[in-house]
Amino acid sequence: MSGAAFALRNRLATGEPLVFPWVGTPGAQLAGQIARLDFDAVALDLQHSTIDMGEAAQMVAAINAVGKPAILRVRWNDPGIVNSALDMGAACVIAPMTNSVEQVKALVKAAKYPPLGQRSWGGYTMLQSAGVAAGDYLKQANHETLVMAMIETQEALDHVDAIAAVPGLDGLFVGPSDLSIALSNGAKIDRLGQGTLNAMKKVSAAAKAHGRVAAAFAGTADGVKAYTEIGFTFMAGPTDTELLRGGTDAFWGKMKG
Repeated sequence: MSGAAFALRNRLATGEPLVFPWVGTPGAQLAGQIARLDFDAVALDLQHSTIDMGEAAQMVAAINAVGKPAILRVRWNDPGIVNSALDMGAACVIAPMTNSVEQVKALVKAAKYPPLGQRSWGGYTMLQSAGVAAGDYLKQANHETLVMAMIETQEALDHVDAIAAVPGLDGLFVGPSDLSIALSNGAKIDRLGQGTLNAMKKVSAAAKAHGRVAAAFAGTADGVKAYTEIGFTFMAGPTDTELLRGGTDAFWGKMKG
């Protein structure tokens, strides 16, 4: 398969870390420009932004038009939202609040066609994104489109091995900010603290044991390097605002230099 929606699995198979920007600003033009940067994919954060589903559909189309796969962190582990995200052409859906085996089973049920789940057929935008006929999409979608459960609470961490074992799940995506808040009982955000890293090693081990992708929000180059060392291969790097800030800092650095 050659379409953008079917590009992630082959890229992950190389074993090289896959790093992508994290976008929370609405706008298809912005999404298209970010897709032209030197990253392998673009993620849209619908949980902690003002991007709605209509805007997300336009942004996914702009990303896919560049030939890049779109990753959506949806607002909630809701079957209708998960189904719609895939129908609009997302290559990967990341769902928050997946703290139990039952919640993850419900996520997979929404994201996968039978026999793995009960995803409803329709939308057809996903066919354009994948660049295939309907029958070929149906045959390939369960394998080629990815669904990931977020591990960001003590409850999810406690059940991580059982969660990773759920059939049809493709990856475990750590939210280290929320996880560090949970681990510290609300005292701090510490994405690179030893306690956070130890917990993430547990997630990475569970992912590896069950053939899942170990994924996380890294945020910075230091975060990507640290998480790569403990087995993570699928990571969010800079946010859209950080990319803007970095360009501004580089400009004034050259002016002053």
